[in-house]
Amino acid sequence: DLHATHGRTVPARDAATLPPSTRLLRKRREVAEVERALQSQREEFWQRMERLAQRRQQLGQREKQLRHVVLKFDAFLKAAAARRERALRRADEERARAAGQGAEA
Repeated sequence: DLHATHGRTVPARDAATLPPSTRLLRKRREVAEVERALQSQREEFWQRMERLAQRRQQLGQREKQLRHVVLKFDAFLKAAAARRERALRRADEERARAAGQGAEA
C-alpha cells in the first residue's frame, strides 16, 4: 500500500495534512517502486530480445541446412537425368548397330 507508514495505514484524505518530510518520503517510495517495475520490464524485454535473437540464429542455421539438402537433391536429380540420357543414347546406338548388322547380313 502506498499509504503505509511504519506498518500503519494513513487514509488518503489525510495525505495533505502530513508533514512535508513524510510526503517527500512517500513520493520517494512511489518513485522507487515505479523504477523497480520499469527495471523489471526492461529485463523482461531484453530477455525476450535475446530469445528472439537465438531463435533467429537457429532459423538461419536451419535455412542453411535446408539449402544444402536442396542443392544435394538437385545434384542427385541432375546426375540421375545424365545417367538416363547416357543409357538411352547407348540403347539407341545398340539398336542402330544391330540394324546396321542386320542390313549387312
